[in-house]
Amino acid sequence: ERRFDLMQNHSGEHIVSGMAHNKWGCDNVGFHMGSDLITIDLNILLSEEQLKELETDVNRYIQEDHPIVITFPTPEELDALEYRSKKELTGQVRIVSFPGADTCACCGTHVSTSGQIGLVKLLTVQKFRDGVRIELVCGNRAFRYLDKALEQNRQISNLLSAKIFETAAAAQRLLSENE
Repeated sequence: ERRFDLMQNHSGEHIVSGMAHNKWGCDNVGFHMGSDLITIDLNILLSEEQLKELETDVNRYIQEDHPIVITFPTPEELDALEYRSKKELTGQVRIVSFPGADTCACCGTHVSTSGQIGLVKLLTVQKFRDGVRIELVCGNRAFRYLDKALEQNRQISNLLSAKIFETAAAAQRLLSENE
């Protein structure tokens, strides 16, 4: 279960980073996979609209259920290949390709098809150095995260006697009344 969780999240990160790179020329300059969230640091500022577009495109790609291709190209094939890598590589290189989304030198674990990721949800974005830091969750983590958020909103809905999608307005009204 833990290994599959890591595979879903690592593969989701590839697709997010690869698509951001393909769309806007962003380089992934930092990546951390914690036990609850993933962070990706990109070297370019992205707008809220770009992030919404990225999340939509990533999830569409996941739903299309593309096969993931892993190869060990010869040095000659590697020289002719366009791929993401944070450093100059020598020796045998493992290339992980998410066709149409990302091609990257990587030795991590990955799902077999994009559909196994299930869902990618971009949670927060903040300015970080010259770019942005994105917090996200993928796969079963994303579903568990959304379940918790929905349960919190249900409780707030009950406390404020407001419909599920009207809790922010109800909280604002209560704050205004208390002022």
